Amino acid sequence: MKTFYSGVIFFLVIFFSNWALAEIHRGTAAVYEGGDIASIRGGAAEGNSADFFEIDDISPVEKQNHVSLIKKEARNGYAQAQYELGCMLFTGWGMEKDRREAIRWFLEAAGHHHAQSQNALGLAYSSGEGVRQDDTEGARWFRLAAEQGDVDAQFNLSCMYYNGWGVEQDKHEAAKWCMKAAAQGDPQAQCVLGSMYVRNEGVKQDLKEAMRWFRRGAEQGNPVAQHNLAVLYEDGKGVEKNLREAIKWYRQAAEQGLPQSREALALLGEK
Repeated sequence: MKTFYSGVIFFLVIFFSNWALAEIHRGTAAVYEGGDIASIRGGAAEGNSADFFEIDDISPVEKQNHVSLIKKEARNGYAQAQYELGCMLFTGWGMEKDRREAIRWFLEAAGHHHAQSQNALGLAYSSGEGVRQDDTEGARWFRLAAEQGDVDAQFNLSCMYYNGWGVEQDKHEAAKWCMKAAAQGDPQAQCVLGSMYVRNEGVKQDLKEAMRWFRRGAEQGNPVAQHNLAVLYEDGKGVEKNLREAIKWYRQAAEQGLPQSREALALLGEK
């Protein structure tokens, strides 16, 4: 698992749903700027899986029928079915796990310009899951998917540029791709972009812009964006100081289990 550091910010690769927080000190509280920032997110299959991965009550017969249908459609050249078959093989859903075979099907679908498969290949190469680890190849696949508008690939490509993994490190390019993902409504990217505006990384420091992006992420339920928004309200940075609003957002983040928000509430005499 990769990590990277920027000043006192800590970013952690998000792969198969691992989360990390990023901290800067600011008096009584801490801004978790990165939040669920960072580097690669979504497993090659699990992070971008088809809807059937979320079905809990499917019977064994229904599962096997679905597997048979997907196999047939994949062999007939349907890119979405090829991608879904790759996901099944990668995770062992309805069949024996075989990541090398999964990669073969992702490549088949990617050959049809299937963006999710291209992103899956980027994840596989970045992690070395089913293929030899190669960040340059990972970045190449992320770019192909990102240029088609795939929001996960845009975020992942942003992380590659931020870290200089497989590409020359370039915070401006990182901000550009993060902004594309954020503009599509991705709350994680919105939180990250807010932190970049706070840290003057890839964009000119602008606390009002940071506030705007943190708010967008917070309103979608991102706990780190909620915490960041609360910190800015508490300090009156980028917005008029408002302890009531700060407490409201700290509380929402705390209710999602963010311990730093609980600590901030305690410091303010709140439960």
